Amino acid sequence: MGLKNTLFMNCEEATAVVEKKRDGKLSLGERIGVWLHLLYCRLCKAFFDQSAILDKSYNNLAKRIDEGELGYRLDPSHKEKMKAALQEEMQK
Repeated sequence: MGLKNTLFMNCEEATAVVEKKRDGKLSLGERIGVWLHLLYCRLCKAFFDQSAILDKSYNNLAKRIDEGELGYRLDPSHKEKMKAALQEEMQK
């Protein structure tokens, strides 16, 4: 991908770069390209902003679960039913 194609992205490429950002760092060309695209494309800007909100919310929720602040636990009766079903399947 040439410099021109990197810097002047279409909407599909810009959203792919926004998604790629979740998994790691972007190259300088990708950062500049998505920044330029977001300057003139309000739909991609809205997607970028919403994606950032979702990432922040998910990370906050995961942190609260890890710290034990939120007690998501399986009901004991369901847990026993699952154990029994698993044991039954293992014996087959």
